[in-house]
Amino acid sequence: MIKTVIGTIRTFGSALRGLVLDATAGLAHGVDLLTRRGTTGPATLLVRVLILSDEKGAPLSTPALIAPALRRADQVLRDGAGIRVRVAAIATVTEPAPTAALDPRANRALLRDHLRGRTAFYRKHLKWRSPLSVVGDPVTVIVVREIAGRTTGCSLGVSADWVICQASLFDPARPRSYDETVLAHELGHALNLPHARDRNNLMFPSSSPPGKMRGTALGPVQRAVLHANRHVIPADR
Repeated sequence: MIKTVIGTIRTFGSALRGLVLDATAGLAHGVDLLTRRGTTGPATLLVRVLILSDEKGAPLSTPALIAPALRRADQVLRDGAGIRVRVAAIATVTEPAPTAALDPRANRALLRDHLRGRTAFYRKHLKWRSPLSVVGDPVTVIVVREIAGRTTGCSLGVSADWVICQASLFDPARPRSYDETVLAHELGHALNLPHARDRNNLMFPSSSPPGKMRGTALGPVQRAVLHANRHVIPADR
């Protein structure tokens, strides 16, 4: 009970901080649009990847396997929103992870686990962020073994600066799981994009490789939401 109360306070505080910083970033972006002169370069999203190791210390994936999905995310966000993805780091957590961290639940169940302190292993390995920072903190992608149910990726949105992705998404030897769109999709959620009904859109809820993959399109409103997020560093003049 005490852990749940503490977790709820922590999550509420993170969500409130995120909303305030997003509002600040959105205002700054609006001012930038009004005062912009001439052409500008793309905005930047920093992404950090943490690859977990199983109970015996064996890494769940490799940087080389993760790289294509990161390149795809960069291409999708560049083409659709003028935002480049810069990889801040790809690190392997050598400490064996507990089974609950390797095989997390998703969506509301993950949020409940987060409130109850059951995501402590993730928080332990997340890079500390300054509470005074306004823009530019990276989004961390945590590579887990398997997510419960039919979900292969999950984000807690504004309440967390991290997302989880299943290791099989990055393994081309598993064609029924390999899906480079999921990482980009979860980054979209981390940047406050909700699901979309259009299968051609990046934020369509489901993607079923190899035959029924979602598209990667982004609409004008989605582009505006992305640029107004605290994680996105404004374009260089």
